[in-house]
Amino acid sequence: MLRPSFAPALSAPAKLASPASPPPGAGPLLAALVVVLSASATPARAQTFLNESGGFYLGLSLPVGSFGATMRKAVDNTAANTLVPEPRRGRVFRDEVTGNALTYGLALTAGYRLPIAGDALYVHGEVGAGWNGGALDARFAGVGVSAERKQLGESWPDVWTVEKPLSYRAVVRVGGRPIGLLARDLSMYLMAGVAFTDVRLRTDYDGCFSTEPCEPAEFESGTENLDFDFSAWIAGVGLERRLGERLAVRVEASYAPYAREDWVTPFADVGVTVDSHIDAHETGLTLSVVRRF
Repeated sequence: MLRPSFAPALSAPAKLASPASPPPGAGPLLAALVVVLSASATPARAQTFLNESGGFYLGLSLPVGSFGATMRKAVDNTAANTLVPEPRRGRVFRDEVTGNALTYGLALTAGYRLPIAGDALYVHGEVGAGWNGGALDARFAGVGVSAERKQLGESWPDVWTVEKPLSYRAVVRVGGRPIGLLARDLSMYLMAGVAFTDVRLRTDYDGCFSTEPCEPAEFESGTENLDFDFSAWIAGVGLERRLGERLAVRVEASYAPYAREDWVTPFADVGVTVDSHIDAHETGLTLSVVRRF
């Protein structure tokens, strides 16, 4: 679902970089870990975490992922009323780019654990919300007939910055204790669910809006901002190990293919239409600490 907040550009992004840097919130993150760990400081008993009855739990998660996207656009000058001059009139300029970037974050989760068949199997239902860091800086190469690929009707080499600051998900885990893991207080599980991500797209463009060819000094620059609500199915596999009577740690690998997003930017005054879409996916690895109540 697209939520436009500003709209003028005649194009979209290209090569995705991955400017990931350590999250600035390291202090609050360590403090949150201390709170979770201290809350679990109860005497250990012979009864293990895996054999306890079901109940509610809270968790703190540290996800790291690779966010990949393929972005395409088509600048269409075939309308009968187009003002784009020859040799660009009547042509469609298509551009495409694929890339990946590193993302990281911090998430809070809440769920319920239900034991099955005497706790030989268990089911978790969980919801969570998280903050994500990292950004994609993207630039299209540009497609056209001019040297700069910045004349009216061409696919301009725009620069895009893609951020996904907030995400939400609801998942179900089904797990058990295969022979070989039981002695180590380990369980293995499969996970499936849905994820929703707030994605912010910023485009910085520079090009010619005139029907007459422009010199580089005459190019106009500007910014376009778009907001998306990405949705995805998410699936994964993980291991869970007890650290105490009511504390456990999880390591989970996951994959989420996002639904394709499409949008159209019409320029009715010059008879040009820009069709754009983005396909995205994310592969993640998450470390979680869980406190049962």
